[in-house]
Amino acid sequence: MGSLDQFIKLMNVALSWEYAAMIQYIQHASMLTGPEYVAVIDEELQHAQEEFNHAVRLSDKIQHLGGIPTVVVAEVKTSLDNAEMLRQDLQAEIDALNRYRKLVEMAEAMHLYDVGQMLREIALVEEDHVINLEKALGILRAR
Repeated sequence: MGSLDQFIKLMNVALSWEYAAMIQYIQHASMLTGPEYVAVIDEELQHAQEEFNHAVRLSDKIQHLGGIPTVVVAEVKTSLDNAEMLRQDLQAEIDALNRYRKLVEMAEAMHLYDVGQMLREIALVEEDHVINLEKALGILRAR
């Protein structure tokens, strides 16, 4: 079981990546070109809004737990290549899922079930983002 301070620190790491994801999605949506990306652009902007919502929820919970929400933005990836932008977004979502899985385990070990539930809800949205990006990239999961 981790300490509450360590947990808050990791929540702040997740928050900094949510900020980055929001910025990255907005920038990528503006940079994607070509008729085959029109629907993807709309999806990227929806993802940006959902990342914003995650940031708000994390920030509120960090404060509630006695921490100070970070204002640090993690690394934002850019590219001029459409497929590379989507791969960057996909990798960011996979990394986010891994972060949230760890945070859920920590929350439950500390009996912070409300926090664990919130983190699960965020993870479900992140997993939906993974699926959308895999579809956009033509990636089929092994059955």
